[in-house]
Amino acid sequence: MVKQLSIFFFLFSCLCVFSQNKTETYIEKYSQIAVDEMHRYNIPASITLAQGILESGNGESLLATEGNNHFGIKCHDNWNGKTIIKDDDEKGECFRKYSKVADSYKDHSLFLIERERYNSLFLLSPTDYKAWAEGLKKAGYATNSKYSILLINLIEKYDLSRFDKGSSQQKKLFFAHSYGLPYLSGVGAYYFQKESLYFTEINTSFKFTKASVGYNYELLNRIYAGVNTGIIYLPSEEPTIIPHLSSEIMYKREKQEIVLIRGGVQIPLLEMNLFYSRFYLIPYFRLTYLIK
Repeated sequence: MVKQLSIFFFLFSCLCVFSQNKTETYIEKYSQIAVDEMHRYNIPASITLAQGILESGNGESLLATEGNNHFGIKCHDNWNGKTIIKDDDEKGECFRKYSKVADSYKDHSLFLIERERYNSLFLLSPTDYKAWAEGLKKAGYATNSKYSILLINLIEKYDLSRFDKGSSQQKKLFFAHSYGLPYLSGVGAYYFQKESLYFTEINTSFKFTKASVGYNYELLNRIYAGVNTGIIYLPSEEPTIIPHLSSEIMYKREKQEIVLIRGGVQIPLLEMNLFYSRFYLIPYFRLTYLIK
């Protein structure tokens, strides 16, 4: 009896090790793709990997081996690519088929971004994998009532959240173009460092131009407040340069592209001395599109 139990536990241990090795092999093979997708679309790499592992059975499911579909995404009405038929919730359901696994990862990102029911996920922190897992279950990504628990268990068992730390290594310096009022267009450079944003930009209304440098701080998730200063150039017969101060509130929207939605007040310092000062307030609104 003892010998039989020993053999049983030995075989069980071997099976666990083999299963773990398959999962670790999957992680090693596809983690960089998940990180790349995180940098593009702000979806936690840990969530993408956990979904890939779970949905594809470590890349060994029929959908994965014959269709390179690692996320169980069905055809839906807007799919014009190749398909594979498989029984799932119903018999003979249509699933998407890809030429390579990287296409499946990219389509998974677009699937989440382009559907309104997942919009709330992108208001979450990209490092809060528990909230993302719960959000996916709530939005109905899968019918399994324990879907979020399964994802969280995978992330914690294999320390997949370590790949989310790559978000601190993602691109920090961006060039951008802006549109708004009263300055119609502009260009600039923007540098993100943790909760801080440093920037320099030039904006113009074509009648007058503003050059400035500034600093914004992230007060809440993706909501920044800050100040900037510089000069306003008026190209009249006698060109005039006026210093200015501005304060603004900014929201950083991250989906297919990064957009800074900004509103604030500019204060041109027309005349200032120890005894007298004259200035007025100019409200402004600006959309700044960061170039990835």
